[in-house]
Formats: sequence, structure tokens, C-alpha cells
Amino acid sequence: MKKNLILAASTLMAAALSIGVYASDLSIVIDGETVASDTEPQITAEGRTIVPLRVISEQLGAEVDWDGETKTVTVKKDAETLKLTIGDKYMKADENEIELDSPAQIVNERTMVPLRAISESFGCKVDWDAETKTVVINTETPVKTEEKEETYKSNDGWSVKYNSDLINVNEDEEGVSFVYIGESAGTNMLKISYIKDKMPQEVLGEVTADWNAEKTIRKEGYFAGDNWAFLADIEPEGGSGLYQGFTAAEYNDGTLLVERIAHVGENTEDEDTLVSDTIANVIDSIEFENYRPQTQFEHVPGIYTKVSVEETGDGQIDIINLNKDHTALLSFQDEVKGIWTSIEIRTDDNTVYEYTVEGDKLYLKTGEDWVEFAKTAAQE
Repeated sequence: MKKNLILAASTLMAAALSIGVYASDLSIVIDGETVASDTEPQITAEGRTIVPLRVISEQLGAEVDWDGETKTVTVKKDAETLKLTIGDKYMKADENEIELDSPAQIVNERTMVPLRAISESFGCKVDWDAETKTVVINTETPVKTEEKEETYKSNDGWSVKYNSDLINVNEDEEGVSFVYIGESAGTNMLKISYIKDKMPQEVLGEVTADWNAEKTIRKEGYFAGDNWAFLADIEPEGGSGLYQGFTAAEYNDGTLLVERIAHVGENTEDEDTLVSDTIANVIDSIEFENYRPQTQFEHVPGIYTKVSVEETGDGQIDIINLNKDHTALLSFQDEVKGIWTSIEIRTDDNTVYEYTVEGDKLYLKTGEDWVEFAKTAAQE
């Protein structure tokens, strides 16, 4: 059966974020049984599948507890305990912290979590059937094979680990390619390049200049921890089956560019999973000798207070707190956490605000109006 290796592209970003989601017509099958739920699976803007936690966990034989005060979910199965807090991009598995592709969030009064993270934490195997738009979960623990792990260290200050039995490393003037050489159809690889003296949006514009704008998906999110990055992906045209995407992040006076290529072929489920995981593991392992703080958005973080305050009985003042790690806290009638990108603030309750910063002023679009906020404190 033809499988979609876009999974490789969608997992390459170590912590891609987006609070905005949209409903999908996906179905979920666990051990051959279709899972029924009163809330549909959702797709985040970064292409991550999030699902109702309680439904999935209970189908996997886990117990779920909810702490309304801390907005924390505890999931227990056998000796494994997972803890997730709404809006937090980290999940605690026993004493270890795992960075999530997308944070847990509330949708239609249901706690939604990244499907792959939860399932694989319980030792399940997760596959994607593109033809039927079905997420297939098998609870049998996959058999791990011995891997020959090696480290590639770049002269530009980054390094990755890779399975040399399945990956070939090719260097040229433009960068370093990690090409999958195991059994599969088509080309599957990623390429890492360092472009000095250019910012991510400029680089991304150049490498996607010939792309069909209507087929191009542009996003922003975390890369290699709390570093910010811009992404572009394009859907295959003309039956080529070739998926291509780029991640561009500001990196030490330039841009680190990751190109992702995944080719749809006549692979078995096990082959598809191996290809996807092998390539994704390369970029997930990236480390830096000296990743200096990004400067592109250093003018944005701060505490902003609404300039025009209407007289209210409770003396409520609207405040926006934008942190250096791109997290946000909006204190309007209620406090709501979120994430800020270059042009938007996305909250945990799925509200999206356009914004712009000019000097010490932040302008937030609410409805058809732009509301002015003044910076009252900087972020240390």
C-alpha cells in the first residue's frame, strides 16, 4: 500500500509549535478497531495530529486524572506515568522531560494532545495511511534493531548523530546531505546548510522563489529548543510524489537552513516507518557548540500596557507579556497563555491576534480595530 512519507518532513522540526488547529476527516484505528470520539482529531498549522487524550489513553488501557487548578493531566499505564500541562511544550515521562511537537490544548472542552508522543511513550507503533487518511496504532512493542550510530561534526559549529547503516553523508560547497540508503522507493534525505550574513526570511524567499504560491504552506515555530524558525512546505504536483520543505533559523550572524525531501513510493508500512524515523532522528539530535541568542526579534519581548483604558468598576487594565522564548501571557478579562510569532499572537483558547511592534508601541488587531499598547517593562 502506498504510504505518505510526509511524516518525515512533519517530524523534522524538534518542537514545531502552533496553537491554531482545524478539524479534519481523519480516523484512528487501534489494533484494528476504529476509535469513536465526540471530538474529531485535529490538525495543527504545523501538520501535527492532536487527539482527545482521554479517549486515546483509555483505548490504550491507561488511567487519566485531571487537575483543574494546575490544568495538568496525569496518564498512567503499567509502570509508565505521563504528565502534561495545557500550553506547555514539554511532557514529563516519569523523571524525564520530553519536548512535544505541539503542546496540549483545550478544543471543544476536550484536552487534545499530540498523538505520536502519547502512543509511542506507551511503546506503541504509529503509522499513517495517506490513502484512507487513517492513523494506525498497534500496541505491540516494536522490535528494536541494533544501530551503528555515528556523529557528524560540522565546521559551522553544529553536530548530529546518524545511523551509518542507513544514512550516507555527502558534503559539498552548499552544505551536508544525509541520504537514506536503506530499502525504499525514491529519494529521502535532509540537507543542512549555513548561509552567512542573511536572515531566515530572505533565505527562505530565495529557495522557494520558483514554488507555486497556492501550493506553498508557510509557518513558524521552535527549532532545536527555544530557537525560532520559519518553515515552508510544498505539496507535490503532477503526481511526482515528491514532498519538499525547508526550515530556516537565525544562527550566529546568518541562517541555518534544513532542506527536507520525502518521496512517496510502494513501500511496506515497516519501510515507511523506518525511513521516516531514521531521517527525523538526524535533525532531532542536532547540537551546537555555541548557538548565540537570536537577535532578529530582540526588540519584541516586553510587558505592554493598553494606552487607552476605559473606566471600569474593577479597574481592569489590559496587559500583554511577550517573553524571549516566544511564550506569551495576555491579561485581559482573564489570563490566557499563548505563543507569539513574527506577525501573530496565538492563544491557548485558539484566538489569533495580528500585531506589530513599532519602537516602544505594540499595536494589536481586535476585530477591525488596532489597539495601542505601550511597553512598560523590558524582558531581562
